[in-house]
Amino acid sequence: MNSLLEEYTIEEHRKDITRELDDIRLQEQALNGKAHRPSLFAHTMQRLGQWLIVRGEKMVKRYEAPSNNTKSSKRKFAH
Repeated sequence: MNSLLEEYTIEEHRKDITRELDDIRLQEQALNGKAHRPSLFAHTMQRLGQWLIVRGEKMVKRYEAPSNNTKSSKRKFAH
C-alpha cells in the first residue's frame, strides 16, 4: 500500500509542477505579447453597434414615453 501512496504523491507533485510551468508560460506570454488592436472592420462594426444602440434609445424615448402635455388627445403615447 505504501507504493500506491508514493505513486499518488509523485503524480500529484508532477501535476503541481506542470500547473506552475503553465502559469509561468502564460505570464511570460502576457508580458511579451502585443496589445490587442482590433482590425478596421471590427472597429467599424463596434462603432456602428454603438450608434444603433444610441439611436434606438432615442427612438424609445420619442415613441414610447407618455405625453404629458396633450390632455385633450386620447392617445397615451407621444407622436
